[in-house]
Amino acid sequence: MMPGQIPDPLMTAGSLPSVGPLAGIPGTSLTDQLKLAELYSLGAVLSPLILNRHAKRPFDVIKGESDDDEERKKRRREKNKVAAARCRNRKKERTDFLQKESERLETLNSELKSQIEELKSERQQLIVMLNLHRPTCIVRTGSVRSPESDEHVLDQRSERSD
Repeated sequence: MMPGQIPDPLMTAGSLPSVGPLAGIPGTSLTDQLKLAELYSLGAVLSPLILNRHAKRPFDVIKGESDDDEERKKRRREKNKVAAARCRNRKKERTDFLQKESERLETLNSELKSQIEELKSERQQLIVMLNLHRPTCIVRTGSVRSPESDEHVLDQRSERSD
């Protein structure tokens, strides 16, 4: 067939002369190399799409969402940091409050214990004074008691007044 001639419709692809292997390179290897060369020639335009070929959306959209995700994570970390600081401050304030309350209650307890000791001492002095007064006191015969029974009566009276 000459250049510029219209091909005969009866001529098929099988009747065309075949080209043998090029320089001893197998056909599949040549095809793979050509595909890679074509991909490299397209360069940066296709590389994001090739790297992300399993995704349903283009890489740029995913990268934008990835940036949004990173921004959201960053904001969440910042909020968490602030919340953790607030929690630590509340815990410290609570600990300080409990420490002061404990000290106040210990002071009150020691004051009450010393007051109990003073009252016991005063009670003992009153019993001694009563026993000293007894011999000089005119007592009716039906109401004579011993000092031991007086302590018992005093104990009963103090229990009733509580």
